[in-house]
Amino acid sequence: MSAGLIDVHSHHYPDSYLDACRRSDSGLEHYIRDDGRLVVLQDGAVAAAVPQPLPGMDHRLAMMDEVNSEVQVLSVSAPNVFRLPAGLRIPLTRDLNDEFEDLVGASGGRLRFFANLPLPDVDASLAELDRVLDRSGVVGAMLCTTVDRRTLDDPHLRPLWEELSRRRAVVFVHPTTACCTEGLRDFALSLALDFLAETTNAIGRLIYSGTFERYPQINWIFSHLGGTVPFVHHRFDNYAKQFPEAGRHITRLPSEQLRELFFDTASTHSAAMRCAFETFDIGQFVFGTDYPHVPGGMTAFVQALDAAGLSAADLARVGRHNAAALLGIAEGNGQPG
Repeated sequence: MSAGLIDVHSHHYPDSYLDACRRSDSGLEHYIRDDGRLVVLQDGAVAAAVPQPLPGMDHRLAMMDEVNSEVQVLSVSAPNVFRLPAGLRIPLTRDLNDEFEDLVGASGGRLRFFANLPLPDVDASLAELDRVLDRSGVVGAMLCTTVDRRTLDDPHLRPLWEELSRRRAVVFVHPTTACCTEGLRDFALSLALDFLAETTNAIGRLIYSGTFERYPQINWIFSHLGGTVPFVHHRFDNYAKQFPEAGRHITRLPSEQLRELFFDTASTHSAAMRCAFETFDIGQFVFGTDYPHVPGGMTAFVQALDAAGLSAADLARVGRHNAAALLGIAEGNGQPG
C-alpha cells in the first residue's frame, strides 16, 4: 500500500500514570515480571503488562517508519485511571491529556490521541471532554469495557453517552478486567483470554440495553476485531428473539446494530481476520497494532493483515482510508482534515 497506514490502536504510558498505578492507595496491585515488564493487577487479575523502560518517541516513530505507518493514535490502555482515588484521578487525567497533546504537537503530524476521562466521575468527565475534545490532535475519547466494576450500559454513564452522541464523537473501547474476576486471577487469564470476552460482553450489553440505539451518533471502535463477536455473530439475534429481556429495550435486530460499529485489526491471526472480514463490511475495519505491548513490534500485525486475502483496494481501506474518514485525518499528509 503506497499511502501510509493509520494505526488507531497503540498505547503510551507517561511516568506519572505508571507512578500512580504503583501507589499503595491506587486500588491496584503490581509486580515486576522476569522480563522487566510492570504487571498491573485490578481485583487480583492481570490488567496490563507494560514494557520497562517504555520505548521513547524516537523509537516509536522509527518503528512506524519500518512498516510505513504514517499516523498512530495514542491511548492509555487498561486499567486506565478509573480505579484511582478521585483526588489523584481527576488531576492526573488532565495532566495525561496535556502531556499527550504536547507529544502530538511535537510529532510533525505523526501522532494523534484518544482523550482520557476521569470516570466514574461523570461531571468531571464532561468537564474534561469540554476542555480537550476539540483540541488539535484529539480524535475521540478512550473508554474501557468496564469502569471500576460498572458496565458501559450503567445508567450512571448516560449523561456521558448523551454528550458524546451530541458531539458525534469517536469512542475507542479497549478491554479491561471484568466486574468480577473470580476464576480469572490464575494463569494471567484476564489479560490472555478474558479481555476478548469482555469486549464481546460489552458489545452485547450495549445492544440489549438499548444504549446503541439511544445514542446513535457515537462512532464506536472496539478493539481486537471485536473480541469474539465475528465468531458468535449469529447468537446475538437468536437470543434477542428467544429471551424477552434480551429484546425488551431494542427496536432493531442486534445484527443491524453490529453493522454500524467499527473494529480494529489488532490481531496477528489472519484466519481470525478473515472470519471478521467475511462477517462484516470491510468499511467497518481500521488498522491497529497494540504497540508497544506485543514483542516484535508492529511488523507481525502488518504481515497478518497482508495475509488475510484482501484485494488491494480493500487493504487500503482497512489500512488507511476508513480511519482517515472516521477520525478526520486528511489523506496524504497526516494533518487534520
